[in-house]
Amino acid sequence: VTAALFAAPAVAISYEGFASTVSCSGSAFGCSDGGNVCCSLPTGFGFSVQFNNLPSGTQGQGYTNNGCSSFLFSLFGPGTKCFNGGGTRATNMNWFHSPQHRRALEARAVSEASTNCSSPTYFKYE
Repeated sequence: VTAALFAAPAVAISYEGFASTVSCSGSAFGCSDGGNVCCSLPTGFGFSVQFNNLPSGTQGQGYTNNGCSSFLFSLFGPGTKCFNGGGTRATNMNWFHSPQHRRALEARAVSEASTNCSSPTYFKYE
């Protein structure tokens, strides 16, 4: 008898930090990855943050420091979700598989080790 092991396909989503303080619209810097990556936003962006097509059992988070450890918000999948800070800025954002709760310890470890950190991978102008 031969058994085959199949790995679940990696899911990559895009998520974006906007300059708008009222909605997830307009120009934005974005990241696209398979999760557990702390994406740093440039000054002037992150007042609204959108996670596109979050799968079930995942969440997107925003942070207010120079890494992914000072928690600001959490959005849960499934679907496209928008955080509007009304003037509060997320300096960093990430997403990950977390069906039960926020994983602050793992995020802090990533931040402190300076691993799995990224600059935005794209810019969109609207």
